[in-house]
Amino acid sequence: MQLDLKAQRGKEVLVKISNRIGILADLAQIIADRGINLLAIDAYALADQAYVRLLTEDNLRAVDVLREHGYNPHEEDVVLLTIPHKPGMLHRVSEILSESGINIHHIYASTTKADGDCCVVLHTTNDAQAMVKFNETRIGV
Repeated sequence: MQLDLKAQRGKEVLVKISNRIGILADLAQIIADRGINLLAIDAYALADQAYVRLLTEDNLRAVDVLREHGYNPHEEDVVLLTIPHKPGMLHRVSEILSESGINIHHIYASTTKADGDCCVVLHTTNDAQAMVKFNETRIGV
C-alpha cells in the first residue's frame, strides 16, 4: 500500500530556563491548570540551562500563561509531519531530507498506538523545501 506524507507549517513554544529539579513539573502544572493540552514535548538540559519545546493545542494561551508566571517563552516555526507509526519511518523521513540536502536542526515525535499515526515535529535548514519534499512523497507501508 502507498500513502502520502502530510506536512504542514506549525509553531512550537520554546522555553529556555535555568535547569533545576522540578522545573518541568512546574511548567507542566502551569499548562495543565490553564486546561491546555500538550500534543508533544521535547525537553533537555545543557549544563545549567534547560530547553523545553511544547507543541500544544493552543500556543497563544500557553505563551500567555507562561509569561504570567515569569517565564519568557516564544514561538518558533516548525514542520508538522503526519506519518504512519511503522518500523523504518524515521529512516525514510531523514532519507528524504538527506537526499534533498536539508539538515535537521531538531526533531521529536508523539504517537499513541502502534497502528496509528505519528506526529513528527521538526525544524530544518529549509522548512519550506522540506514540506514540499514530504508532500510530494508517497511511501510504501
